[in-house]
Amino acid sequence: MRSSHLCMLSGVLLFSAFAANAQDMHASHPMSHHGAPQAQAQTYQSEGVIKKISPDAITIFHKAIPALNWPPMTMAFALTQGSALPQVKVGDSVDFTFVQNENGYQLVSLTPQR
Repeated sequence: MRSSHLCMLSGVLLFSAFAANAQDMHASHPMSHHGAPQAQAQTYQSEGVIKKISPDAITIFHKAIPALNWPPMTMAFALTQGSALPQVKVGDSVDFTFVQNENGYQLVSLTPQR
């Protein structure tokens, strides 16, 4: 059985995964589309410009994201609950990664471009 945990601590993404005999499990139980263990959420990457900052979300005008067939657009990305607000301001250009979860799209990392 596999368990994953993501959290943001002082602007650093921490990821820990625990797997019991993961290689043996994969060898003895091939993956299938039916009944497959839940996989870790897909992480997407883009760059854009900060348009709005609120306590629980950051709105970004981002470039096209081909992996999702998204054109350039402006959208809000939720912040990780309990995380410190990244040191960015409206108008900053940023690189960012995000995941889709049950609550929408959530930032995983946000880095100002230099």
